[in-house]
Amino acid sequence: MATNCVITNGLALQSCVNNVPGIDELYVLTSTGACQNASFASITYNGNGSITALSGACSGLTFQEIDLVRNSAAALNEETSVNIASLGFTFNTNLTFTIPGYAQEHTNLYQEIVKNTESYFIVKLKTGKYFLAGADGGMFISSATIVSGSLPGDDQLYTLNLTSNGTISVPEMVVSTTLDA
Repeated sequence: MATNCVITNGLALQSCVNNVPGIDELYVLTSTGACQNASFASITYNGNGSITALSGACSGLTFQEIDLVRNSAAALNEETSVNIASLGFTFNTNLTFTIPGYAQEHTNLYQEIVKNTESYFIVKLKTGKYFLAGADGGMFISSATIVSGSLPGDDQLYTLNLTSNGTISVPEMVVSTTLDA
């Protein structure tokens, strides 16, 4: 059962378990086949707006787990922009995370995410809930930085900040078993 993170009266924060909020696991859709872009042909929603099925645009797509740097500021945020004149809503989603650069596979994944024109991420919160970031057209790089030191033991880190502007909020996914990349 979820408990409050900081607030002791009033609003209960639903993304907190044992006072630990945040992202538990992160996966990115990648192409291992002839596909140039890793994207979906269709996304199926249930009556509650949760995703129940995904269909790839081509074969050879897989979700690859991202090795998050421990104690990094990984976060999934969303703001809503309202256009009062046209009664329109835009959901502005932001995903920030840091991955280590100590292995070539991490460097390759960083480079693949940066050069994609659209990326899709499955985010598992510490509450056990899954969300598909980028469901409404993918997420795009707004900034990517590399930190590297010159001394032995210095960090080699890749920090990515992705954004999307969609017509739907980040949808929750119905995942009945443990998600393996």
